[in-house]
Amino acid sequence: EKQKLLPELNLGYSNQSIQGNGADNVLYAKSYRFNSVQFGIGVPLFFGSQKGKINSSKTLELISENNYQIGLQSLKTEYEAAYKNYLTQLQTVKYFEETALQNANTITKTANQQFTNGDINYLEWTMLINNAATIQSNYTDAVKELNQSIIQLNYLTSK
Repeated sequence: EKQKLLPELNLGYSNQSIQGNGADNVLYAKSYRFNSVQFGIGVPLFFGSQKGKINSSKTLELISENNYQIGLQSLKTEYEAAYKNYLTQLQTVKYFEETALQNANTITKTANQQFTNGDINYLEWTMLINNAATIQSNYTDAVKELNQSIIQLNYLTSK
């Protein structure tokens, strides 16, 4: 757009032949060649609209840069939140694997032994087994949430 404000230079060259009578009633042979050169300068007279286009292009460039920076910052913030979520889910899964699942197995073994020995009744045994099953179910949910956070991180890093 800035170049449209500059003068425009035109240069042309023409080479042709005429056979027969020309405009000046002279007989020309086929081998006779006519050459011409043309030169011109185009000077823009009205600058207002062109300057307006230049200014609007600068403004659009600034808007695009700002939108890019906003998108980049948003992506960084979203990545940081997803990474924190991943670390939280990883700690939860580690807790289940190191402590809670072992406790669930201990509860199940103890409940089965006590029920077999007659130390507890069926209702107490059912409640203990239900607690162990709940711990195992929560572990499965924690692994699922960990996998979801990993998928989210992979998605954000591929953008």
